[in-house]
Amino acid sequence: MLILCARYPKTQKPPSTPAKRRPVWVINDLLYDPLGCAIVRISDSYKENIATLRQSDTVYLLDSSIYIFQAWFGYPDNFHDAAGRPVNAVYGYLKTLLSQLNTLQPRYLAAAFDESLFSGFRHELYPPYKANRALPDEDLAHQLHLCRQLTECLGVQCLGDAVYEADDWLALGAQTAAAADLPKVIITRDKDLAQLVGPKDLWWDWSADLRRDQTALQDHWQVAPDRIPDLLALMGDSSDNIPGIAGIGAKTAKTLLQHFASLESLYADLDAVAALPVRGAARWCRILQNTEEEAFLFRELIRLHPPPHPLPLQALEFAPVPLAKLLEHLDTAGLGKAFRNLVTQFYA
Repeated sequence: MLILCARYPKTQKPPSTPAKRRPVWVINDLLYDPLGCAIVRISDSYKENIATLRQSDTVYLLDSSIYIFQAWFGYPDNFHDAAGRPVNAVYGYLKTLLSQLNTLQPRYLAAAFDESLFSGFRHELYPPYKANRALPDEDLAHQLHLCRQLTECLGVQCLGDAVYEADDWLALGAQTAAAADLPKVIITRDKDLAQLVGPKDLWWDWSADLRRDQTALQDHWQVAPDRIPDLLALMGDSSDNIPGIAGIGAKTAKTLLQHFASLESLYADLDAVAALPVRGAARWCRILQNTEEEAFLFRELIRLHPPPHPLPLQALEFAPVPLAKLLEHLDTAGLGKAFRNLVTQFYA
């Protein structure tokens, strides 16, 4: 089958009237995105999992905070509420969220928010954790609160508290999906969340339109997704201010984990590290001496810890609210003027 689609030169923009996003289609082993008119051949491993996007019982888990911060940095301060406060992050986030709802048409959906900045249990375990990040200023904190309010008003189950990170809450959502034997799609840009991806699941970087199943993630990281905490514990994660083991970089960490099944087996037999038929193995063995406690601490920070709270599948059912109720909420929040056209287009 030959599929023709319009393409625009780099100097020419496509028509300004946006088309509604629709799920991808698979035709003759080709992945077709009607929005971007892009066609790529897909692998056999991906072919089976792409059907996940068309299953009504898929559980979608949204890492909302990433898209709020993306909008905060990506949209100018041209949007204000009735009191004159900037709401550019709210506008950009809501635009993304409405696009996601329109594309996915979800039955089950949860959105997680980071509300544990510098107050979570990880900071008690390791005070330097995320010390390279600043707390949101008053304007951003106000917008973070509004984003959660609007997400709830749209009928989406929202998760988050002052102890557990958004990633932990998404791990709880993943447990709910697993208990119901349902596939899940994790919408995020965060590599840590790849550890939740199982054989039926997808990790989806929405902004880049990059989807990876379990096989693709393993090809990318060179370790199984559930072993990413082991990998990052050794190599470090600068985004979270986790240094890793000094002298062990990404390449070395991947090589070690290709020979050892876990951190436990690695540190249980460091002599075997020195005997590896790899250049530099003896030096690696010396580097790893007396670093076991450090490595296991870092892994504990990177591992996801689902909150001990019940989250039944029914709680994740998406229940869209009527347009009139949403507009009323926007008006009450002083956002009606700035957002009315955006939400009205979604309901059209």
